[in-house]
Amino acid sequence: MRSERSLRLPPSLPWKAASVMWNLENAVTFSPVQFDLISNILTIGYAAHFAGLAYFVLSRKNVAPRYRAMTTMSVVVMLSAALLLLRLDLSFTNAFVFDPASGQYVLGDATFSHGYRYLNWLIDVPLLLTQSFFVLNIAKRDLWGYRFKLGGAGALMVVLGYVGQFFEVVDPLGALLWWGIAATVPFIYFTAIFWRLTGEAVGYLPGQAAKTMKQIRVLFMFSWNLYIVAYVVPMFSISANAAVTRTYLFTIADVLSKIIYGVLLGKVATARSVAEGFEVDGYEYLAEDDAPTPVVTSRS
Repeated sequence: MRSERSLRLPPSLPWKAASVMWNLENAVTFSPVQFDLISNILTIGYAAHFAGLAYFVLSRKNVAPRYRAMTTMSVVVMLSAALLLLRLDLSFTNAFVFDPASGQYVLGDATFSHGYRYLNWLIDVPLLLTQSFFVLNIAKRDLWGYRFKLGGAGALMVVLGYVGQFFEVVDPLGALLWWGIAATVPFIYFTAIFWRLTGEAVGYLPGQAAKTMKQIRVLFMFSWNLYIVAYVVPMFSISANAAVTRTYLFTIADVLSKIIYGVLLGKVATARSVAEGFEVDGYEYLAEDDAPTPVVTSRS
């Protein structure tokens, strides 16, 4: 029986023999506590995104019509994340059965697929990277160019990471590492563009919106780098504890980079809306902010 603590497979292991275990969860057994920890955080993850879905639908009225497409994008992100995290939880709970003899949850007839996360990110990452454009002053002639650059780079990052995750058990310090390095290249590229555009925005957004944009920048750097930390977990350990740690890191990063990020972008949109004369009950104080400076960002 596989050890619940650790399993190290040589890189030379034949692919057919290891293919069923290409995700580390399939290569270990779980104690009841470990099993519940993973299932519970996945449940919290999809429940939080369903709650976020309701929030963004109900708060859409708090922004001027020109910003509502951004809120619609948040709704799409919430729905796709909630459904695919639900599918991930079902994949996990269906893959493992309790073995009374060992007191462990062991892999049954099905297998767990971590790839559902990457399918979700393939939908969400391009949306997350481009929805901020609705609250930034970007020249219309440059808008599609930036969308292509950030959306395309984000999708490429996800695809490269998706390929890498097939090697997290059979070759964690080889193929997993190199595919991860390859995925980091588009990550650095779109992060540099996002950081420059949002940094310029701090200078022309009205008072409260500028403060919130500063928070968005910090949140973006923390939450997106948290994904990198989670990705490299199998390089240090193929164990049940590693699977639990990775699941928590990925889910926390999802909540921060999608739900909290969307809420903060909504605050920026509301502040800009009120500063531009749009009436929102309960946000009248934002009208006292300095009027936004009509600065337009174009390609350097």
